[in-house]
Amino acid sequence: MITTGRTLDDHGQPIPGTGFEMAPDGELAALLGRRTGALTSHPTQAVWSAPLPDPADEPDTIRSVGIHEPGFDGPPEHYHEQSVERFEILSGDATFHIDGEDVPAAAGDTVTVGRGERHSFTIEGDDLCYMLVDIRSPGRLRYVLPALGGLAHDDHRDAGNPLQQAAIAQRLAGNTVFTEIDESIARPLRAGLAPLARLRGYRGAYAKYTQDAFWERHVEQPDL
Repeated sequence: MITTGRTLDDHGQPIPGTGFEMAPDGELAALLGRRTGALTSHPTQAVWSAPLPDPADEPDTIRSVGIHEPGFDGPPEHYHEQSVERFEILSGDATFHIDGEDVPAAAGDTVTVGRGERHSFTIEGDDLCYMLVDIRSPGRLRYVLPALGGLAHDDHRDAGNPLQQAAIAQRLAGNTVFTEIDESIARPLRAGLAPLARLRGYRGAYAKYTQDAFWERHVEQPDL
């Protein structure tokens, strides 16, 4: 087994206790060997992702491999107005929470989340879970998703700042809605804060978080 995906300190050294293990000759290693960009992560959550070649037979679809350790409780509940997501479990166990129903999924299962369906997921069991994630009609998600982890790694920005959160929510408006706050409250709040956020230099996406160089400075990359 080899360890990779560890968070790097200011000197470029891996931080103990971060990262995940995989077999160097296993399926996950083979997938990461095909990645089209850097391995990304969130420094305080057991989640990693790497972009894969887009499906040739599905226009306007992006594909990635998502990697999660046991106990990961997924992203906050949300829904997409335009995008359709498909999750193909390759190893491990997960439970998807879709419109109030629990949908267990194990290796070999595929779960599709349609437009307007509220969803999240949790990782079950004791084993690393990895899955193929396809997003059809991703729109701005292709730019915002890297920012969610990038902001958490970036010492120069505060991911929890309300203005930063408003900028992200405004960038996703028209496709992705987080349900933690009722939309009748969130929409005017977002509309009011977004102009101020922009004036203060906050954006819903930043070009640097889409660049491999940023992630290579912050996350140990698989040497495959």
